[in-house]
Amino acid sequence: MVKVRKPAGVVWMGGLADSSRLRKVVGPVVLGFLLFMAFGAGGGFGGRALAAATTVTIISGDIQVRHGATASFVSATDGDVLVAGDTLRTGDESRAVLTYFEGSTVSIEPNSELTIENASALTDGSTIVVMQQNFGRTWHVVTKLITGNSKYEVKTPASTASVRGTAFQVDSDGERTIVTTTEGTVVDRVADPDHQGQTVDVPVPAGKTHEQKKNARPAPAATAPQPDRTVTVTLDDQSSLVIDAQGRANGIDKNGKKHLETPGAQLMKTNDGKLQIVIPNVSDGRLEALVRKVDGGEVYVQTTVEEPGKEPVKTQSTVTADKSGEGRASVDLTRTIDGRTNVKQSNGSPSSKTQGALEALFGGKKP
Repeated sequence: MVKVRKPAGVVWMGGLADSSRLRKVVGPVVLGFLLFMAFGAGGGFGGRALAAATTVTIISGDIQVRHGATASFVSATDGDVLVAGDTLRTGDESRAVLTYFEGSTVSIEPNSELTIENASALTDGSTIVVMQQNFGRTWHVVTKLITGNSKYEVKTPASTASVRGTAFQVDSDGERTIVTTTEGTVVDRVADPDHQGQTVDVPVPAGKTHEQKKNARPAPAATAPQPDRTVTVTLDDQSSLVIDAQGRANGIDKNGKKHLETPGAQLMKTNDGKLQIVIPNVSDGRLEALVRKVDGGEVYVQTTVEEPGKEPVKTQSTVTADKSGEGRASVDLTRTIDGRTNVKQSNGSPSSKTQGALEALFGGKKP
């Protein structure tokens, strides 16, 4: 079902890699948000929008940043602060996470470019986040927007994705945009080529995808394709993170903060209180589970690999946390000649990509 809109009637609908993740992300986000709310409630800025900072976390590779439309691209550093008008660009095998002042995160995948058009808080408590995705893939985990004037939008050459608290992926190559929703509903707003000045809203609920070509008639949403390989890690401890082969963290850290950096990843809680971390389209390589259990003890870990048309592959292990509460388990995924996945518990050395996740989970301690 789609809805035709006129501009005059628009109603707005709308993680981490190195050893300094929480210091550089959580602190600025919380402090900035509290300052905006405090001044806003007291009318300290006379009703004006308050500019807000966005923090960069580098997962891997060389990340380029441009501060303002007329500046040149330079190498970004972990913890860089971006404001409206800044652009982030990733190259081959380069990944980064943006954390906005209101808590929403954007995972930027390789060969992508994203410009922050607006990141601000209004004095009524509303939050405004608008960005332009020029090309590539981004994965958005959006904090629920409480006030009616709040909005979170991702513009592309073909459409504008608008949400009020959800998890979704945006792919764009300049000529078409694909929006895929994992949680909640995205409204993809498309210019109507048959009615100048009007737009059509295409709802994209969870499990659906919307492919829209530039300057084309609005297309309907369709069922999202099944992942090639889905890995579910079940742990009987809630303070756990799973790091994929690309260094992206998913789970819950020691402060209770959720991390969902792999596109499409989800956190679930079983009826018996276990934590399930579901990661789609997992590549070959190592998955590492990091657990934290106060005063040590054993943590049960089960890894289940599912592929369309094949029997699930399961492996189980028990992680013994040391007296400081730290524990780790890892498995290596490889594709066999007949196309099946081989899951093998790994005794190899820890991946260097887990150092930031270790600090997030264990509070700065490293092995």
